[in-house]
Amino acid sequence: MKRSQVYAIVALVVVVAIVAGVVVTQFTAQPAGPEVVKIGALEPLSGVFVSWGNKHLNGMKYAVEELNKRGGILGKPVELVVFDTKGDPKEAVTIFRKMVEEEGVIAVAGPVSSSVGLAAAKEAESLRVPLFLHMAGSHRILTKESRFTFRTCLPAAPMNIEGIANFIKQEGYKRIGAIIADYEWGHSIRQAIEQYIVPIEGVQVQIEVAPLRTDDFTPYLRKLQDLNPEFLINTGHPPGNMKIPKQAIELGFQLKGFIGSGTPPEAILKGLGDVAFQGAMDYACADYSSNAYKELAEKYYKDTGDFMEAHALTGYVTVMMVADAIEKSQSFDPAVIADTIRNGRFVHPAYAWPLSYTEWGELKEATPVYVTYKPGPPPGGINPDADWRIEVLFKSPPLTPYVPE
Repeated sequence: MKRSQVYAIVALVVVVAIVAGVVVTQFTAQPAGPEVVKIGALEPLSGVFVSWGNKHLNGMKYAVEELNKRGGILGKPVELVVFDTKGDPKEAVTIFRKMVEEEGVIAVAGPVSSSVGLAAAKEAESLRVPLFLHMAGSHRILTKESRFTFRTCLPAAPMNIEGIANFIKQEGYKRIGAIIADYEWGHSIRQAIEQYIVPIEGVQVQIEVAPLRTDDFTPYLRKLQDLNPEFLINTGHPPGNMKIPKQAIELGFQLKGFIGSGTPPEAILKGLGDVAFQGAMDYACADYSSNAYKELAEKYYKDTGDFMEAHALTGYVTVMMVADAIEKSQSFDPAVIADTIRNGRFVHPAYAWPLSYTEWGELKEATPVYVTYKPGPPPGGINPDADWRIEVLFKSPPLTPYVPE
């Protein structure tokens, strides 16, 4: 064989080996990405929203533990980066930037206050890192240009009140009172009540505005006495969810029902006592009646000694949705994660609805669950130390996704 032919054969073998190596690498190598996958928990761990923050954080922690037991996300360990916003929008902005620029988080979850959600969402859009709102429901948080901010448990205020309006129609209530707080979320709820409940034929509605930080609601309740409301909406005043109904009953209100702001159930029972069994109801994003929820809640209680209600479930499901997006996209890039979630559909059988989104991050398939509280232990092992249980009253038809102006 001629020397030139030998050289040609050797060169061909080398090329084939290189190409084969590239192909094998493409099919076997994990994406580069960080050494540790960091997810931010931007929580109110002090202040008026601490009950929501603690529950949500515990759910996130449980999801991270589960993921790490499975080997992490695409082989990378997962770490939760936790900061307390104290419910302060300025603090939230500073923390969000620190999480992204110094800690290297690829996603952030946690805002409860709408004022915090509004401030954090602007940072998420600027830094192009996905933010998952826990309960921040102001309709002003998302704009048509939003691409990195997503709702989870609480839809926009107009959608929230649309669900309550559906319940009011079903029950045939005619006299509706409402007390809202003088801040972003409260005013969003007021607008939504005026949009969805005021127009219901034959229904009288009266709305009173109270300070966000007050313990005495009697001046505002007295203004409602002439109306003699059958149903009281406290949704627009989360910190007042316990005090408003108790003070209303002390004033002699004969309420058939009253609804709060998706407050953690243990906080409701602790704050209301037996008043909780006198018509208290609330909003939830957990499918409490499903077998999937019961199985997960029993496992959670066994592992943690805590009750997995809707807020803990939301923290858990949010982390799992981020992990799912990374695995589907094979990317740790925050922009790719956001795009995958926005264009996808994450279903967890314990959650009350599939997490799918409009282009700007609003919930597309929200079907809120409305619950009440009854004396007596819950079934199974979901919360065996409790002497009360949750019962589902009503599941709303699918809500209309809010379109920002």
